[in-house]
Amino acid sequence: MFSRSFFFVCLLLWVISPVQAAAFSSPEDEPAHMLEHPQFMEDVQRAINLVYNQDFEGSVEILEPWFNHRHGSALEAFWQGLPGWWEILADLETDRHDAAFIRKMEETDRACDQILRRDRRNLDAMVIKSLANGFLARLYSNRGSWYKSLTHGRLAINILFSIEQLYPDVPDIQFGLGLYNYFTAHLNEEYRLVRAVSWMIPGGDKSEGLERLARAAEESAFMIPESTYFLGHIYLHYEQNTELAEKYITRLLESYPHNPFFNRLMLRTMYQQRDYSEAARYNDELLERFGPDQHKPTLEELYTLRGMIAYRLADHETAELYFDKAIALENDLDKGELRHHQMMAQFYMGRTYNRTGRNEDAKARFRHLSRLRTDAPVTDTAKRILDRMD
Repeated sequence: MFSRSFFFVCLLLWVISPVQAAAFSSPEDEPAHMLEHPQFMEDVQRAINLVYNQDFEGSVEILEPWFNHRHGSALEAFWQGLPGWWEILADLETDRHDAAFIRKMEETDRACDQILRRDRRNLDAMVIKSLANGFLARLYSNRGSWYKSLTHGRLAINILFSIEQLYPDVPDIQFGLGLYNYFTAHLNEEYRLVRAVSWMIPGGDKSEGLERLARAAEESAFMIPESTYFLGHIYLHYEQNTELAEKYITRLLESYPHNPFFNRLMLRTMYQQRDYSEAARYNDELLERFGPDQHKPTLEELYTLRGMIAYRLADHETAELYFDKAIALENDLDKGELRHHQMMAQFYMGRTYNRTGRNEDAKARFRHLSRLRTDAPVTDTAKRILDRMD
């Protein structure tokens, strides 16, 4: 529970996201800051749409003229790091892309510092620096490096507060302020540990947080995708308002149909809503679109969820088929049998065997899980089931 609450502390400190960096550039006759240049604003919105639809090369073609701007070095360094972020997000269970991404965000941070030494109120550099440090905070929190995560997260949030004071009309800051307001309030309500140190974190307000996020989802130049995503995430997992959650996730898919992460998110939403028949239809559509020669971590999740859906529908033959497909990918993926979806496939295969009277086969699956060196909750559940079966 502590690690989960700590993750959200770090998450709320991740105050600006991939899109916002796009907010800076303008080659000729530009105002003082790239963020104030109308042509840049238009170009960066187009580039962001391409990034979220997984067309990084196309986004670079649009922004390349702006990389020559006097503040463009920071923008260029940041933009070059975006493909690495999406590689990380596509498979959070491997760290093979971490080092390259961290180097690029640190390079971005140094480029911002060079600008800020000349002009400490430079809007472009402040936003990009907060963005780079926010990304580092989020990555380190995912890896359990809490000290590094808080170090970068505090820097990001402090820059955000400075931007609010100096440039209150920048609409994209509503995203960061919205996340901060919502999750500080949520943490203080839900976790005793956080309440004990609440004097370290300014109080939040859930309603204000949601209002700010909704504004960002409608008015932002750069934060519309991330604001929309977090609204869907919050309404699904914290507010238990599945109707609003589906509304925002559907909006994401309408704008970014080629983004596999958002497609997987919609599938998870359907499963959590227990809309199993519709989830099965959508899962089959995604398998046709993304497989069988596509991104293996995506296939692993799609196979596992398809098996779990079939299990819920008591279609045991289909369940076994897709659990076998998921487990067959074990040796092709980092962390192998310790991956979340590998363990879920093994666990539900055991449940399927148990349902169909193959108790010895079920015991073998649960025994395999119970011996894994991991603190995943599913291994404890497997041990309890074994105890009852013996």
